[in-house]
Amino acid sequence: MPRTAAIELTPIARHHALLTEFRRTFKAGPPPLLALEGPRLLAEAIRSGVRLEKVLFSRTGLAQLGQKLLPQFSKHAELYVAEDAAFVAAMDAEHPQGVAALAQHAPATLDQVFGPEHVPALVLAAAGLQDPGNLGTLIRAADAFGATGVVALADTVSPFNPKCVRASAGSVFHLPVAAKIPAADLMAACRARGVRVVAAAARADTAAESAQLDQPTCLVLGQEAAGVPRELLRAAEATVAIPMARELDSLNAGVAGAILLYEALRQRRTPR
Repeated sequence: MPRTAAIELTPIARHHALLTEFRRTFKAGPPPLLALEGPRLLAEAIRSGVRLEKVLFSRTGLAQLGQKLLPQFSKHAELYVAEDAAFVAAMDAEHPQGVAALAQHAPATLDQVFGPEHVPALVLAAAGLQDPGNLGTLIRAADAFGATGVVALADTVSPFNPKCVRASAGSVFHLPVAAKIPAADLMAACRARGVRVVAAAARADTAAESAQLDQPTCLVLGQEAAGVPRELLRAAEATVAIPMARELDSLNAGVAGAILLYEALRQRRTPR
């Protein structure tokens, strides 16, 4: 067995069941089992307390990364190494980075995304987004700008899609993220907690800086083309637009969400 820093790894052949499990998990995406690829994402998972079940290196990855990464892995993780071609065939990334893992991670509940009672809720709700890269970017922005959680509504791509997890740069691990939540359940939860529902719209009466986002808020974003669904626009207590110097149909959903989340943070840090 190959040894790095006195830690044993089990070598596996190209038809080993573990490689099939990686391919299947990358394709399926949703919890409780996630497939993670790349040293940065694995490091974020470990830092966030995510349990890695099985860790797989390519031969080249083990030579380049093993000395640095192996001491970080829990004693409970099973460690494997595969030939480079077999490793690449099991991954979903075009240029995998030599190490991957299967990890246990459960989605947050709807209650958890509102955060502790003493903190004004700032929930980002994604309605109808289908691009996992955009959703991952929104999760990362929500983490950076102090959101209490993210909700992917029932018609939205899974936030645990491998591409979404990568685009979140690990934020999906340390921010409460709920998936496949019916819109009616989210609206009822907001009403019960006194949380204002504010929908982003290209043509809204209220500009972002006047939207009172320092209050407990659920910010709803829709697709670039279609926007927030009509039923959610009707349920919202306010709509908000981002002022622009030039007339455009819409902004990228990730960009628009990041701007609105930053504005919420700015208002919460600026005393009225």
